[in-house]
This record gives sequence, C-alpha cells and structure tokens, in this order.
Amino acid sequence: MMNEQAGNMLNAIGQHVTHIIGKVPEDVYVFIEAGDQWQGSAVFENFDDRVVCHPPSDELIDEIGRLWEAAEPDKKWSIIHYDIKAGRFDAEFLYTADLGHHPFEYDYRQDALDARYGDKPVIYPPMDDGDWHELTEDDLSYDDESPAA
Repeated sequence: MMNEQAGNMLNAIGQHVTHIIGKVPEDVYVFIEAGDQWQGSAVFENFDDRVVCHPPSDELIDEIGRLWEAAEPDKKWSIIHYDIKAGRFDAEFLYTADLGHHPFEYDYRQDALDARYGDKPVIYPPMDDGDWHELTEDDLSYDDESPAA
C-alpha cells in the first residue's frame, strides 16, 4: 500500500469519526482491530469527568476493512491506536508480532483505555434494544422437537 493511499484512508476514518460524534473531534481515541474478514472499533470521546463510548458506523467499519485489505500481505496490522487531538490524527499500528496474545484471547482495548484514562469512568451506549439484562434460563428456548443428528 502506498503511503498516500494509507493517509487518505486514515483521513477518511477521521471523517467518519466526525460524523459519529457530530462535531470536529477535540480529544477522541479510536480503538481499531482487524484481521482476515473481520474488523471492529469503538470511538471514545474524552471529557473532564468521563469518557463516552460511541459505537462505530457501518461506514467506519467498511473503511477499516479497506485499510486492512490494502496492506501488503507481510505488513498486515492487528490493532491501530488512532488518536485525534484538536482536529489532527495520529495512528500507531501494532502488528501480530508486537502482541503478546492473539486479539481474540486478550482485551487490548481495556489496556489502552486504562493507559489513556486511568480510573475515569467510561460510559457505554445501551444495547441495540435499549434493554440490557442478564441472560437467565427463562430466556433460553427449548426445542425438544429438533431432528436428531
């Protein structure tokens, strides 16, 4: 991938973040991770007394996928720490060899949040239905009529 192409894609990520939070970012951290046919992110907006997590848009997820796919096969990254301060971004790429664990085996996002924000509370959005609750046996369906394998 050419540096100009990567720069344009990273800039597009910043534009998507602007749309997600509805303003020019002043102090935002985006945790990005990706691999073969998967990608994820979360947008964290820093305030004096709290950090607010914004879910990614479909467009942001698509742009992350394009960025990962555009990387040379021997230069595929696993995690990007994407910081925006006063409207300017900085991106730090971590590669699988840089990680002590596979991203599915370890919560690198929590480590990054702890390093950036310490004990500051992080406010997460409600689940899609707005009614998060702990799963109980009553929530499980029992299908005794399923065909035998």
